[in-house]
Amino acid sequence: MVEIPPLFLSKYRLGKLSFIKMATRGTAARSASGASMSQYDVEVEKRLKVLEAENAWLKQKLEEHVSTGRTAPSPSADLSEKVELLITVLKMNPGLNIEKLSKGKL
Repeated sequence: MVEIPPLFLSKYRLGKLSFIKMATRGTAARSASGASMSQYDVEVEKRLKVLEAENAWLKQKLEEHVSTGRTAPSPSADLSEKVELLITVLKMNPGLNIEKLSKGKL
């Protein structure tokens, strides 16, 4: 703790104040090269590592898709059933006139 001289206090009417002395030796994080890093630099480095990990994961998934030749999920029988059910429900509403709009293809 550093005490403020009484002369300073009386001149500026601050009353009795005491300040904690700032650390003179840096306790900042260190980069790979050994340079000191500010708190902002540490936060940015943390975000960068997360982004690099996500990028590596995306590259791996892309390679998997390229190697298998798949670019989208293959349609399943369940999907066909859902489409048929949807068409059936749409045909139930005569106001939609699905038969005429599909020219008999549905």
